[in-house]
Amino acid sequence: MEGKSCRILLYFTPTFQGNFKDTLSVFDNGGGRPQFVALSGTATIVTVSPTSLNFGDITVGKTSPPQTVKLTNHGSVKLNITKISVTGVDGKDFVEVNACGATLGAGASCDINVWFTPKAKGSLTATLSIADSGGASPQTVSLTGIGQ
Repeated sequence: MEGKSCRILLYFTPTFQGNFKDTLSVFDNGGGRPQFVALSGTATIVTVSPTSLNFGDITVGKTSPPQTVKLTNHGSVKLNITKISVTGVDGKDFVEVNACGATLGAGASCDINVWFTPKAKGSLTATLSIADSGGASPQTVSLTGIGQ
């Protein structure tokens, strides 16, 4: 139809690191067909290890020993870290302290330490969330512990 348009949505979800280039080809019955749109993107693969922490049974009001999560940038470009936080209903029972800074160089890792201080009895859960430019953001780590 004359004067009409449509939107084409594309998603870039790489499964390995690197620089990617491709072309979107749009075939239609208009003049100058097909139309081509150049596509490019850089994939920085980021991992967290482990992906869950279980603090076991801790007495209410006492603090557990820290457990460590390693954030690794497997990519070839620096990783921008926007925010590292603990979220969730029981987020107040977990505390993180990290040595990651605002960027993480290509091939580099940093540690995030997490402590559990239950404020109530029962099973408590939260999520360590790492917002970054590395794709599949935020990276998440499940946190669990039992207040005794």
